[in-house]
Amino acid sequence: MHNKSLSYRPDIDGLRALAVLAVVIFHFNKDWLPGGFVGVDIFFVISGFLITGIIARQHAAGTFSFGEFYMRRVRRILPAAFFVTLCTLVFGLAFMLPDDAKALSSSAIATTLSAANIYFWKFLDTSYFAASSDTVPLLHMWSLGVEEQFYLIWPALLLLTLKFGGRILAVGAASVLAAASFWYGEHVLISDPTFAYYMLPSRGGELLIGGLAFFACDAIKGRASRLASEAIGIVGVSMLAWSLAFIRETEGFPGFISLIPSLGAALVIASGSIGKTAVGSALSIRPMVAIGLVSFSLYLWHWPVLAFYRYAYGNPVGIGYAYCAAAMALLTIFSYFFIEKQFRNPSVSGAKIRTVAIVACAACLVSISWYAINNKGLIKALSPDGYYAKVLEHYHQTKAAYRYDYNCQTPKFSKDLISADKCILGPKDAKPTVLVFGDSNSAHYVGYVKQIAEENNITVRNISHDSCIPLSGEKSREYVKERSRDSCVLFNKMIRDNIANYDTLFVSADWPGYRYHGKNFFSDIADLIDELSKTNKQIVIGLKVPIFKDYDRRCDAKAIKIPFMQCGPRGVYADTGETEVNNKIIEMASKYKNVSTFSVRNYICKGGECSAYLNSKPVYFDLGHISMAGSEQIGQLSLRDKAYPEQLALKK
Repeated sequence: MHNKSLSYRPDIDGLRALAVLAVVIFHFNKDWLPGGFVGVDIFFVISGFLITGIIARQHAAGTFSFGEFYMRRVRRILPAAFFVTLCTLVFGLAFMLPDDAKALSSSAIATTLSAANIYFWKFLDTSYFAASSDTVPLLHMWSLGVEEQFYLIWPALLLLTLKFGGRILAVGAASVLAAASFWYGEHVLISDPTFAYYMLPSRGGELLIGGLAFFACDAIKGRASRLASEAIGIVGVSMLAWSLAFIRETEGFPGFISLIPSLGAALVIASGSIGKTAVGSALSIRPMVAIGLVSFSLYLWHWPVLAFYRYAYGNPVGIGYAYCAAAMALLTIFSYFFIEKQFRNPSVSGAKIRTVAIVACAACLVSISWYAINNKGLIKALSPDGYYAKVLEHYHQTKAAYRYDYNCQTPKFSKDLISADKCILGPKDAKPTVLVFGDSNSAHYVGYVKQIAEENNITVRNISHDSCIPLSGEKSREYVKERSRDSCVLFNKMIRDNIANYDTLFVSADWPGYRYHGKNFFSDIADLIDELSKTNKQIVIGLKVPIFKDYDRRCDAKAIKIPFMQCGPRGVYADTGETEVNNKIIEMASKYKNVSTFSVRNYICKGGECSAYLNSKPVYFDLGHISMAGSEQIGQLSLRDKAYPEQLALKK
């Protein structure tokens, strides 16, 4: 962004380069630069600094015009953003599965309306079983939504404060609003972390820090010494370096922690405003400036490239990184020279044509998206014969257990499920003698148990609670997320209160998944087994199924359209034997006569390898959960082999 009201500063383009490189590296591989996502916060500070400077200086000169201001924003942002969105949409409609294409279309409309952040706050699936957000092609557009919404509010507010109270009132208002924003972001981190991450009220403080940096720079310019300038720059870049190395998005962000990269960026900008510094000189080298100049196009393109690659081929490795980097570079260069630069020219000549082109692109985006949504993401002209039927068949084969009504899996405590008729497997007219309970890892055994129950005329009740380790009393609290703790405790108490009504207890959970969440994991599991044994019921402990880290349940359906996909290798690995946690549970259970363990491992791991496929069909829903269809198929094989737990077939 360049403006006659502001002298060009190559160090700011260098800071842009630092920001975009941090984001790109982080999105390539989060382990390479754990805090790289704060590059977005650096962008926000830069935008706040430049926008505030343009408005304040043009106001002082009496030349500010809302029309001209917003037309500059339109020319600067929308052409490249709309072009990338349109290309992403068309590509996605050609290759993505119908549900994903429909979701992409909705996000494209939101992006066109400068509301991508609102859309992802409300509709991005972040539940336990949700697909990775790394494959959502327009997810990165949330940051443009934040900036564009800021541009709608801040100019008018800034002009009002400057008019009625001068810079003192403007600085005061910006300071109060920034403080409120950071406080609010911290306040909602637990209650609504998605809102905190994507929405202007919790992100606006970063843009306002940039605005305050402009006023600070204007106030101290020509008054600070070279030594002070160098010190400010070093402190600022140190804060940025610390943020990039040590801040983690999984530990709650933005909130107060986002003050560190925001203030760091503001200090780097301030040091460059005072005079030439070592930090400013480093940022002003030609390669950094060159990357900074194309940073907007690079930011726009990098995410769709990675998202589509991951959608089709999984996380890039080796040559995959090179393919993605090459695609990003080519698309960035094209976008910068043929889209950005062509529309940024403020000359009168061709202005109407450019405006018409922008409006036409927006209309095209909305029209195509609306058509795709009305057709449920299925574009027949872009699909082979029988495509939808094949996708539907694959969907049912890999459908999650929680999508079946007779699987009583709940994300929060519900006292009604312990007596609900829908939770019954086997004969409905008899009293249930078996209770299946635990977390989602007990739920995915429901299909298996259903086959056994129906074959042996045994009535079973099933009930499970997502991400809730089945420990008694208050022990579960340290193993589950804060928002689920009370619910989990109530669920486990309800189970204990009703154990007497059953003869057999089948309990399962993601045992290894809880291992590092509690201080005394193995001791707590031993106590659980001892507690259940003392009920004098028959106890069956379901072990954790083999995990397939690279498995994509929809790979075979995607491969109908996407070339060069290799689904089999993602769902196969060399068998290294039973896990340590499962072996430990087997050892613990062996001490009790009425306790046994249960596993379907012998159907998944054979001949020295483990496979998420059975008879060429996928039997997993995600990396660690069997699909309901897969669970039933394994149950049928167990019936054939007479290899199921006899406790599940005991009659009174």
